Amino acid sequence: MEGFDGSEYLSGWGLSMIAVQMALKAAMELNVFNIIANAGPNAQLSCVEIVSKIPTTNPNAAVALDRILRTLTFNSILTASLRPCKDGTTIKQERTYGLTPKSCSLVTDNVEVSSTPTVNFCTERVVVESFYMLKYAVLEADCHPFHKAHGVNVFEYLSKDPRLSREFNEAMTMNSKIVLDMVLKAYRGGFEETKEIMDVGGSIGTSVVKLVSVYPHIRGINFDLPHVIADAPEQPGVTHVAGDMFESLPNAETILLKFVLHDWGDDGCKKVLRNCWKALPENGKVIVVEYAIPQVLGNDPPSLNATVADLYMMILNTGGKERTLAEFEHLAKAAGFAQTKVFPIAHGIHVIEFLKSC
Repeated sequence: MEGFDGSEYLSGWGLSMIAVQMALKAAMELNVFNIIANAGPNAQLSCVEIVSKIPTTNPNAAVALDRILRTLTFNSILTASLRPCKDGTTIKQERTYGLTPKSCSLVTDNVEVSSTPTVNFCTERVVVESFYMLKYAVLEADCHPFHKAHGVNVFEYLSKDPRLSREFNEAMTMNSKIVLDMVLKAYRGGFEETKEIMDVGGSIGTSVVKLVSVYPHIRGINFDLPHVIADAPEQPGVTHVAGDMFESLPNAETILLKFVLHDWGDDGCKKVLRNCWKALPENGKVIVVEYAIPQVLGNDPPSLNATVADLYMMILNTGGKERTLAEFEHLAKAAGFAQTKVFPIAHGIHVIEFLKSC
């Protein structure tokens, strides 16, 4: 090919991102980020030092670990530097590794929030196997990759796999903490007049517990499927209710749908939203928290976050997808809501109010 110098071919290695994901997963499972963090602020550890904290019988463990960790430096997950060290009477250079803001978010010891549960779930074998079926979403009508790989949808699978269900709930709990903090900062005044709020699909209640702690005048209701509510701890000011949002919902003044609508296709969303409409008083509203895909895609974090999240919805959920703001407005009107209001939050996340009356 004229003008071809091989650089395009060689750049293909950089597109092999599964290698980075698996290196990251291995480092997490080996507790590398906690080991470095526990060594103190700005610690730089050699692989020999890290391996000394890992239960291994492999005499070449430090060499193997170095091959894994150096891969993570090119994605700003770790820093790497050289320092002199003694090898008998000889002075050599050894590589040391330190944390970056990205890997600090993966530390789990003595922290309130961490990205680790989300990364763990997204790199689970059942999720990765579903990606192998991605092409069939194009080749076959109504093909859902997770279902094709495992014979059931993701929520049915989780209901029968307690370990994975706990991991998924941990990821959702951590996500709730991070996103809700963003919402509370940017959606100013949004909850001050609220007397009662029901978090539909609220998992074990992390979001509504946080809301009630910040706004003690709010009565909180956490609503989810029975097997999820079974793991929800009792909390003051919060009532846990088990049920199916596709069947019916308890009455509530305000309803929170945080990263719920993206799990379902338009028909499923309309069914949930119509049940929300029925459960609300005339002046009630639904507070939707979701990514919004920009009309014009750019090489920026909001575009990346929304489109990658959309791919996971395509893989995991039957009809699930991220949407544009116009698509959310269409869903609201189709379910009977009179008006929508949009509040940009951060990183592509938006709060969208669905108002029952103008």
